[in-house]
Amino acid sequence: MAGPANSLITWIGAVVRAHPRRPALVHERTVWTYQQLWDRAGAVARRLLALGLRPGQAVGLIGANELDYVANYFGILRAAGAAVTVSHLLDAAAVKEQLAWVGARAVFVGQVDAVVRDELAKALPVLPMAAAPDAIAKGRLPSVGTSSPCAIMPTSGTTGRPKSVVHSQGTMLHGALQLASVFPYGPDERGVVFLPLYACIPEQVLPMLCSGGSLEILPGFDVERVADACTRATTFDAVPTILSRLIEHAPLSKLAHLSWVTFASEAMPVPLLQRWWEELPGVEMNQFYGMTEVLTLTAAPHHVLRTEPATVGRAFPTTALTVERADGSTASLGGGELLASGPGRMRGYHEDAAATKAALAPDGSMRTGDLGQIDERGLVFLTGRSKDVIISGGINIAPAEIEAVAARHPAVERVVVVGVRSERWGETPVVVAVPRPGRTVTADELLDHCRSRLAGYKRPTGAGLIDSLPTTGIGKAAKDAVRKMITDGKIRLVRVR
Repeated sequence: MAGPANSLITWIGAVVRAHPRRPALVHERTVWTYQQLWDRAGAVARRLLALGLRPGQAVGLIGANELDYVANYFGILRAAGAAVTVSHLLDAAAVKEQLAWVGARAVFVGQVDAVVRDELAKALPVLPMAAAPDAIAKGRLPSVGTSSPCAIMPTSGTTGRPKSVVHSQGTMLHGALQLASVFPYGPDERGVVFLPLYACIPEQVLPMLCSGGSLEILPGFDVERVADACTRATTFDAVPTILSRLIEHAPLSKLAHLSWVTFASEAMPVPLLQRWWEELPGVEMNQFYGMTEVLTLTAAPHHVLRTEPATVGRAFPTTALTVERADGSTASLGGGELLASGPGRMRGYHEDAAATKAALAPDGSMRTGDLGQIDERGLVFLTGRSKDVIISGGINIAPAEIEAVAARHPAVERVVVVGVRSERWGETPVVVAVPRPGRTVTADELLDHCRSRLAGYKRPTGAGLIDSLPTTGIGKAAKDAVRKMITDGKIRLVRVR
């Protein structure tokens, strides 16, 4: 069965038919076989069709990690709909905005704040995350092709307003199979998922289930619970900040049960990687690099990292990477912005032709926004980001969104938000503001203003005041200069207490 000729849901259906009684998902003491997961997804699909869902229409998912989250995701796909996975950490207004933008016909709601649930109920049908599998009588489900949209994924960009990436059944399957072709996914593998499902289904859930393996789903990250789960697992996927906390606090005897680990989302400090090798020599460490728009860019299996620990690896087999130089020319070697092409590229941004066009190079390649070097061996080394995004704990944060909130303070004239290094989170946002003439504001007041209006993971961890911002030749705030001023102690930051 060749990937490009199949839809994601067709592939999963084939796995179900081949291994109906094999465990697919585990949560607490509940185990779902592949057939049970498939039946649940079928019931969800029929419920959505009874509501009038048409092919390609969006259905939201918001809630904490649980088995029904995955069943509903596949149910949306079986109904030929497009799943919109929304962070349950957002406030009601942000959730409503994201779902309204994509025209969601309904939303599955799990464990969320009651205010969020009530506000959503005013705008569209709210469906419980958990429902009995026989709630709707059996019936024929629509056929789904490779080009059918199946996922609309909000992504934080430099403008602050999340763009919504559209992936098809074919591109999502392609990403899962690319991961499974490079890393040792298979029917005997058992993974642990503790990152939020809204962010990790493409990279963690799909490769394992497309390979016939099983997944234990945890409510979230907790050192003790993850360590215990590792005694029953062969692998997990994490971000470097979590790997740091595990190697620091988890019993090594429990982590040693693992066979392999993959990590992504942010730069891996070489000393941290070396510590994992030293403390857990039997655990293979693997890295991959991707983005919402192109799920699989490069892979660095363990044998590559052993010799080149600073690389993010080589391009996946069907991904072509080039660099765009400062003069606009492209090359297969050297440095510049990385451009990616291949069958795993997004269909585009939802209802945003201008943003889609801006994201593509003249030859149709995706502009990654990352700066890097490709050497003669094909190894890629990231050197920076051309897109202004802060990655905190593996989650993208748009500085422009925080800047917009800070700028609403009546005593703020100009403001920038930059990322500063954090041992726990990789980096966190801090606010630097210029007070309005004749007005006064303290750093503590600015922090309180921002933190009361932003989701937890977006809240700045520090604030500083300055008489004027350094600027570029065309008057834009020079964020690199601001970061250097912070590093040099020329801007005093007041930290969250």
